[in-house]
Amino acid sequence: MRGKVLRIVPVMAVVVGLALAVAAAPTYVGSDKCKICHKDQYGVWETTKHSKAWSALKPEEQKKPECAGCHSTGGIPNVGCEACHGPGSEYKSPNIMNKAKWTADPAGQLKLAQAAGLNPKPNEAVCTKCHNKKSPNFKSFNFNEYKTKIKHWK
Repeated sequence: MRGKVLRIVPVMAVVVGLALAVAAAPTYVGSDKCKICHKDQYGVWETTKHSKAWSALKPEEQKKPECAGCHSTGGIPNVGCEACHGPGSEYKSPNIMNKAKWTADPAGQLKLAQAAGLNPKPNEAVCTKCHNKKSPNFKSFNFNEYKTKIKHWK
């Protein structure tokens, strides 16, 4: 009996560890949460095609995973903040997104935010997950040109 218990304990530890890792995975919270503190950036985003990406799809396209995946963000309609900056459930916390703390220690807060999943400066690879030749309406994609169309930073 003791031998069986000793074999089961490590297996249970792995199972519990995996369950905790899955439970701790960052989730999408939606651009409306970002808007609370980032009003100016949200205002710029609202004027872009990304903010209307879901309605650009026909109803039958909205049901296709290959279309919905690029026209929504984590199951939330439209290409929101988190499509580029990563799921926000972990970095949206008041401990990280705190204006006073960012003012006092911007480098330290940035490090905390990045550790919590924030991608502060998305690169071309983030964009080309959707803006690529697999898209039925793909014409071309020039990262340096297109990033100016979504510019919401100072």
